[in-house]
Amino acid sequence: MRIVCQKCAAAYAIDDRLITAKGVRAQCPRCRHLQLVRRDSTAAPAAGAPAPTPQPAAPATPSPAAPEAAPSAPPPDDLFGDFGSPPPGASPSSAAAAAPRPAPQAPNRPVQAGPRPAQAAPAARPAQGGGSDLFGDFGSMPAPGPASAPPVDPFGAPGVAAPDAGAAGGDPLLDFLGPPPSAPSVPIARIPTAPGGVPMSVAPPGGAAAPRTAAPAGAPRPATVGCRSCGKPLTDSFDQALGICDDCRQRQPASAGAAPASAPTPAPTASEGMDFLPPLTTLEAGSAAASPVPPEPQPGSRASAAPALGAEPRSNSSPRIPISTDIIPDMGPEPRSGPRPAAPSLGAEPRSGARNSGISSVRTGTAQIQAVGGGSGRGRGVLVGALAVLLIGGGAGAWFLYSRHQEDVRRSAQPPAPPPVPEAVQAALSRWKLKYLEELTDDATSAGKLAEGQQQLARDERFAYAQAEASFQQALLLDPQSDDAIIGYAQALTLGRGAGMDDATFQEARSLVEAAQARSGHTPPLLLANANLMLTRSREPERMEQARKLAEELLAQPKATDAQKAEAHLVLGRAYLSTSRELARTHFDEAQKLAPDLKRVAYFRALAHESSGEYSLALETLRKRLAAKPDDWDSLAATSRIYQEVGEPGEARKLYEARVKAAPTELRALLPLAVLRYQSEDNPGAAVRELRALLKNRSRYESPEVAEVLVHLASAQRAANDADGAAKSAEEALQLVKGLPEAHLQVFLVALGRRDATRAREHFAGFQGRMDDAALEKVLEGRLLLLEKKPAEAVERFQEAVRLDSRRLDAQLLAGVASASAKRRDDAFRALNPALQSDPMRLAPRPVATRFWLRPRETLEGMEGAILALAEGPEDPSPLLYEGLLRFHQDALEAAERHFRSVLEVDTNNAGALAYRSLIALRRGNASEAKSLATRAVEGGRQQAIAHLSLGMALAESRQVEPAKRSLRDALQLAPGLLSAQARLAELEAPQRRDVARDTLVRVVGLDPSYLPAKRMLYQLER
Repeated sequence: MRIVCQKCAAAYAIDDRLITAKGVRAQCPRCRHLQLVRRDSTAAPAAGAPAPTPQPAAPATPSPAAPEAAPSAPPPDDLFGDFGSPPPGASPSSAAAAAPRPAPQAPNRPVQAGPRPAQAAPAARPAQGGGSDLFGDFGSMPAPGPASAPPVDPFGAPGVAAPDAGAAGGDPLLDFLGPPPSAPSVPIARIPTAPGGVPMSVAPPGGAAAPRTAAPAGAPRPATVGCRSCGKPLTDSFDQALGICDDCRQRQPASAGAAPASAPTPAPTASEGMDFLPPLTTLEAGSAAASPVPPEPQPGSRASAAPALGAEPRSNSSPRIPISTDIIPDMGPEPRSGPRPAAPSLGAEPRSGARNSGISSVRTGTAQIQAVGGGSGRGRGVLVGALAVLLIGGGAGAWFLYSRHQEDVRRSAQPPAPPPVPEAVQAALSRWKLKYLEELTDDATSAGKLAEGQQQLARDERFAYAQAEASFQQALLLDPQSDDAIIGYAQALTLGRGAGMDDATFQEARSLVEAAQARSGHTPPLLLANANLMLTRSREPERMEQARKLAEELLAQPKATDAQKAEAHLVLGRAYLSTSRELARTHFDEAQKLAPDLKRVAYFRALAHESSGEYSLALETLRKRLAAKPDDWDSLAATSRIYQEVGEPGEARKLYEARVKAAPTELRALLPLAVLRYQSEDNPGAAVRELRALLKNRSRYESPEVAEVLVHLASAQRAANDADGAAKSAEEALQLVKGLPEAHLQVFLVALGRRDATRAREHFAGFQGRMDDAALEKVLEGRLLLLEKKPAEAVERFQEAVRLDSRRLDAQLLAGVASASAKRRDDAFRALNPALQSDPMRLAPRPVATRFWLRPRETLEGMEGAILALAEGPEDPSPLLYEGLLRFHQDALEAAERHFRSVLEVDTNNAGALAYRSLIALRRGNASEAKSLATRAVEGGRQQAIAHLSLGMALAESRQVEPAKRSLRDALQLAPGLLSAQARLAELEAPQRRDVARDTLVRVVGLDPSYLPAKRMLYQLER
């Protein structure tokens, strides 16, 4: 019968004669899966299959040969209870002794290729139940009982019947229980030793079933077979199993069983007297050809050959069915162990558990088994088996070690997995990737973009810095693990944008550098990048302190190169510029010694001279740099700026005109000349003409350069009161470079002047957080909130601007205006009173050259009238006083004087109104009137610094030096922060006390680098 495994779907065959009415369990040769196989009721019985025969009831009296205890019913939880119960009155051991079982097969030996003579089908024979003796089951067999139409024993004599496999209780899985008490005995197959002999049937004495009686302990068993050498009857069960008496075994030479293990074993044949069952394929097909796969050994036979290695160990609690494989290769035999192996073949392992389970490994009690090599094969088999186990174990261990070694080699050969990309890098890349969809082609590489960015940085040009910034961003997109890309990006930002870097970009760059440090450690390049980032926030003391610590950490690293140490000294020098000029110079000198070719040393050394008020020395250092390299645009821009700040814009113009002669089409020389026209020379009309001329040759320049020209054109047009043209130029710049912050600022200012809150809000977002001056940005946001009718929020923005920069007098005035717009009279006067006592000579810090250009006093435009609305009647002087202050700083002197006169009509001794009327008279050049008004102001308010300041200014203008000095000192005692009083006092001290005057002016410049009158005085003193 052909079976398909339920687990692995392998096909194999089972002899139909072995399948009982209740079915049998067959084991798959491939996966060792056990499954229940039932007989096909529709198929015809196979030839020679035993027919079921009714079995008489077993007698209650046990057989004399059965040593078992009194019979008892099987427990309900018997392991094989589902296969049916033994006959009533039979114990499990007696049932095991009575159950029929298949005949043992030949040992599993190597089979030679080629056909074999067909063998008869195996007949089932009983297995003896085990007693207390190890070989107690080799005793006398029960006498056969009568049966109707018994099957023929293929190994017996003709006409001898075999036991009925289908009798009651004859399940093959329970054959270890033996036949039932009433089962007839089975003829015994004897294999003669003579060559060419065939199996013969040896019938037990007595044809009828005889009752068994218990044999006395130690009594010899009846001889059922004789010695194959001398013919002596064998009564010992072990001798019966081996087929030779003990005397003949002792007389055999020792070398009889010592066949070389390496010699090939011949294939067994029927003429050698071996028990051999042909494969079931032969039985089913009716062919005489032998199967190439040797039959599986029976679990109950000691003479079964040792299986091949690798098989799964079996349990001896149930028999196995001989099977044949059609398409399945041999999966190897199962390892077995046992206390008494009987001549195992090479590689065999003895079985275990036969005695405990009531099954004997040989225990047929009659069959003589011819071992290859003689009677001493048992000792040889043990030795060979031990050697095989040793070899197998050693081979398995070697294979395990080799596999581990190969796995380690593979793991070491594989590159390590890249570390995860930090969240900061992922966030930056998500914002950048949409910008460079077209630039990141398939052939673009991170190394190529890194090299491109380094080349752009080496050019030391402002436009090149922006290009390098984009290149490093693309390099990081291509390789998120590249720390070099992060370092280059931070360097491009600090060199290109500097203090103009917006807060969002600063925080992004800082998070990238910190992520790289967490990934690679505090390497010198990362320390430098982080320190340079901190320097861009020079107005924040904590940032400057961080920059110093990072530079000192780099200098402490032994692996830092001289060039990196020189950069660290540059950082320290720049960090000390505002606090200790001597320390700054010392670090610049150290940087020069470590890297003589580092051109930025000269640039920052000039800045150190400038911060100490040594403008002549700073200009000289920069001129030397320009003589060595005329196209050093950073040094050229710094020189031009210093000339403009000290009141020499003509010298700055000469510098750029010299560069235009050398390169007539160079935009970096032509554009600053046009900017000078409207930012320093107050000639916006000429600036508009020059800028339009540059745009006629716009095809020569790149889009960012053209956009920059358009932004300056918009600023010049606004200065010339051409708001429409300014808006048009700025919007065109935005079309060329999206998100250009300076262009958004110009459109915002136009919309603010037109009171278009919606458009102003839209463009405010374009430059928010990206201006050079954070306090100015807060002022502009407050102006927008006022336009949107949100005065309370506007007050908060103006107050925050004052906290960021106390020099912003415009923010103080606007805070009062916003409170007045909210109808909060007390809050408005509380904010405006400090503004009344502030320095009247400066409204806010103002750079001489900037991308974010505003007209002078533009932050206060359109704010008049709100304070006057707080007046409680015509006799209320406070709203008139503060409205006059606002108009004074708007440079509307006529309106301001009118309001001050109105105040004096109500309060004739108002010191504030008198002082500001005196300052207005000075601007008009009327010194005598200014002196008279200032004298009245001091008499009306001796505790007001603004009154003493106005008197000192009037006296100095009247050439009364000593009284002027006294008045200015009195003003400084009341308000030390009056920078205009300090500068005017130093100017008066200069002819007699030059050093004192210089120290005073240097102190003023240190407090406010944008206070241009002090810088001009210092420059004149040096000349």
